[in-house]
Amino acid sequence: MEETSYDEIFSSFEEISNTYKRSDQYFDILYDSSSSLTIQKTPSAENLSVSGKKAGIVARTYVGEWKEFAFPVGSALSNINTKIPKVTGMGDSIAEFEGWNLVKKIKPKIDPTTIPIEDKLERIREMFKYIMDYDERIFNCRITYTESQTNRTFVNNEGSLLHQSIPRTRLSIAPIAKDDSTIEFDYFHKEGQIGFEIFDLVEDHILEQAINNSIEMLKAIAIKPGKYTTILDPNMTGIVAHESFGHGLEADQVLRGRSYLKEHLNKQVASEICVICDSPAIEQQWGSIYFDEEGIRPGKNVLVEDGILKDFIYDRRSASILDAEPKGNGRRQSYAHPVHPRMTNTYFEPGESKLEEIISELKEGVIMRRGYFGMEDPLGGGMQCTSKKGYLIENGQKTQILKAIAISGSVLDVLMNIDAISSDNLSFSGGTCGKGKEDYVPVSDGGSYIRIRNALLSPG
Repeated sequence: MEETSYDEIFSSFEEISNTYKRSDQYFDILYDSSSSLTIQKTPSAENLSVSGKKAGIVARTYVGEWKEFAFPVGSALSNINTKIPKVTGMGDSIAEFEGWNLVKKIKPKIDPTTIPIEDKLERIREMFKYIMDYDERIFNCRITYTESQTNRTFVNNEGSLLHQSIPRTRLSIAPIAKDDSTIEFDYFHKEGQIGFEIFDLVEDHILEQAINNSIEMLKAIAIKPGKYTTILDPNMTGIVAHESFGHGLEADQVLRGRSYLKEHLNKQVASEICVICDSPAIEQQWGSIYFDEEGIRPGKNVLVEDGILKDFIYDRRSASILDAEPKGNGRRQSYAHPVHPRMTNTYFEPGESKLEEIISELKEGVIMRRGYFGMEDPLGGGMQCTSKKGYLIENGQKTQILKAIAISGSVLDVLMNIDAISSDNLSFSGGTCGKGKEDYVPVSDGGSYIRIRNALLSPG
């Protein structure tokens, strides 16, 4: 199977799928193949982690609940017919969708698999040396390079024949500065559905900016806890959209009664200038997919429109129960993991305000930059999101640099107090999101700049 073309997989899977009549039951089958490489360099070590190609198949049917059979490539496909039950009269137990066909193969400019590991190490070493030699205050540095390749082929008994091949690379750089007893750092990362050409996108001036940002952090002070009018950069805006809000919209949480947002559908949850969306269909973002692991065509899911909660995030089953339309959010980490409703690219849409005005209007406030992490409480509606750094704003000007800052409190209070959103183009950052402590999938989040009144801030 590993050497088989997707056309041949289509043929094999169709033959199996056709033995399950859609009028009696829903059936699908997914081939999943993935591989990855991670290189991390510090002054004391060069660590490599290689995950060779792992391939497997999962077949399932819906008979009031999912019945699944997953196995690594090498087992006989004929076992599916003995493991997945055949029933009658259950076709209407889950919503039916029109079948569709797609073959989407993202081809990077430079295929990472054609580059020897030693050449990859050499590029990282050159970058590392440039950073370490730039300024004597840089005494340490961490560079992490990751590449992955995911191939998925999907067939169901609604007539869908789908294949996607997605490369992803990420480069993360953290120069660490020291001055007397103070140690601080900032970070830079670049990622996308691209190949080894990522190194050509990180030019010397970008490295210099990352270095100078870390050196500037040596002057940072801790914020005094309190309430501030606060501006979030696009990275922080995305963390609020994803961590503090998006998880509460996952429909499995809603069905289990574990989301505070269950009672807020079609009610105001944010200021009227807010539009919050999730869309796997945005081209070539880190979290983009071209069909989900349930064969659903990706679409734009407008979660909040003019401050009103309009929709949740669905997989097939939750959409069927709630009589909703799924938009491509049924996702698996791999063939060996379950499907859950998950975010893809989650973001605030840009607004109408000029960033210069958003800042200049502030006599006293804070701007938070460089999202660091976030924690959500889908049941209680609380939040805490942390930036790596920030700045005091005094009389419309950035002044003192600040250490890590946490914004916390009620999610709905924060969203209702947004009073300006910049008209800057959408900006995304990519990462990995787990369902609890497992089932990790690639996601992106972002937006433009937002301003929040009376935000509760404390040292991060």
